[in-house]
Amino acid sequence: MAKVVSFINFKGGVGKTTLCVETAASLAGRFNAKVLLIDLDPQTNATLSLMYEKEWESHAANKGTMRDFFSACYDGTPFDLTSIRYEYTKHPLGKNLHLLPSHLELFGMDLQLATKFGHQNIQAKVFLRNALKQLSSQYDFILIDCPPNIYLATQNGLFASENYLVVALPEYLSTLGLAHIQKSITGIFDQSNELLKNLSGHSIGAPSLTGIIFNRVRYEARGTSNEEAIMSLIRQKYNDTVFTHWVSQSTLIPERAEQKVPIALSGYAVDRKYEQQVRNVAEEFYDRITRP
Repeated sequence: MAKVVSFINFKGGVGKTTLCVETAASLAGRFNAKVLLIDLDPQTNATLSLMYEKEWESHAANKGTMRDFFSACYDGTPFDLTSIRYEYTKHPLGKNLHLLPSHLELFGMDLQLATKFGHQNIQAKVFLRNALKQLSSQYDFILIDCPPNIYLATQNGLFASENYLVVALPEYLSTLGLAHIQKSITGIFDQSNELLKNLSGHSIGAPSLTGIIFNRVRYEARGTSNEEAIMSLIRQKYNDTVFTHWVSQSTLIPERAEQKVPIALSGYAVDRKYEQQVRNVAEEFYDRITRP
């Protein structure tokens, strides 16, 4: 059964999506793992890191996206997630990487779900959890790129996950909300499980925090003095929760997104140091997720 992990941060612009895509690509390309990447963010950045825009438009029109999934949930009609699955073929090392693409209109769909079901309705939080039961046995890992908020799409990702991972910049504002993220997730599950116990006597376990990964560190070997100070403070507070490895700032990583070949797969000589950083993060991710 697949290990399901949500990548989150309530603050945008931290490179959460990039690191989610690169980790998925590294697991598929370098570890030969079967990986499903689910894009729940209406910005569709994870989707457009792997698909050209015209390609996405055709796929959305002919096969559908996660908007269609949630639309079916809204209408109460059955939906097979494999019908919208995109198989990545732009690099041979990515043959084990699949994508459930997002859509720009997913934000509106999120609002419609909230209006119909309400933010506290358990049913609206477990649509994805229930749908993934038919797919879980086909993959080693399912990575979910969540929007930078705690609306229903993000909650669907969290309720489907065993673990979640926080991507953060080594900056004051980026790290300020780490405790808030944990508190919010705990609160959502406590509230939902209180309702579940009253209804059925059952509960759903909250996902565990797998770790905090620092991204876009200013230099290759270490951060600036301010970045180092912030990373040190976070490590003191969260101890082993913080990943040993991190990824430095690079213009090459967004360039590879434009080319639709993650840096984890490119094989270009100029990419090697960043490819190694991503691989180190993926290895640590693999160890943390699979350890007994």
